[in-house]
Amino acid sequence: MSNPTIGGYLSRIEQIRGKKVVPGEEVCIVEEFTSGIGTYEEDGVVRATLSGIVEPDTTLRVVHVRPKVKLPRMPSRGDIVYAVTHVVRDEIMIAKIVADGQGKKYLNPFTGLLHISQASDRFVKDLYEVVRVGDLIKAKVLGYAPPYNLTLKEPRLGVVLGFCSICGGLLKKLSTDTLKCPECGNVEKRKVSLDYGNVKGF
Repeated sequence: MSNPTIGGYLSRIEQIRGKKVVPGEEVCIVEEFTSGIGTYEEDGVVRATLSGIVEPDTTLRVVHVRPKVKLPRMPSRGDIVYAVTHVVRDEIMIAKIVADGQGKKYLNPFTGLLHISQASDRFVKDLYEVVRVGDLIKAKVLGYAPPYNLTLKEPRLGVVLGFCSICGGLLKKLSTDTLKCPECGNVEKRKVSLDYGNVKGF
């Protein structure tokens, strides 16, 4: 014989799950679920703080409201990203993270920071041996929020497109730490990615 109390509870869950609500609208009462993300409690009633979709958590007996607006994609710790270098100093580089590892561009670029200690597995005297302004690099995200700390300490990480500091020409790969300009013959040091020249989405 079925339990009418359990049946009523399950029915109530289905009533509110996926319901569209606007700010101030009643979601449920506190006896059913307590207030979670996107909600607040007022006189024993749980109400929405934003426009969105109701998502009850039956394990914790908490109700949330997921916003309708799609949140922009952001890099996460451990992600591979593409970034364009903007400032290079002896021990720190500032870059704009422009795309994920598949070459899918972010709506807005994020700031990335590379410290010399994360530039290479070998000894680096200064960052000019690793990257130059205007280079496109492939990096791994170490931080949780912008500005994101980056690392190049893997063979596939490093410069994937480098440009001559004399004439601006696209450099060709000579070795894992050397690039050469076919236009003017200039040779420059870099931390060259194994994927140099093989860039998705660019």
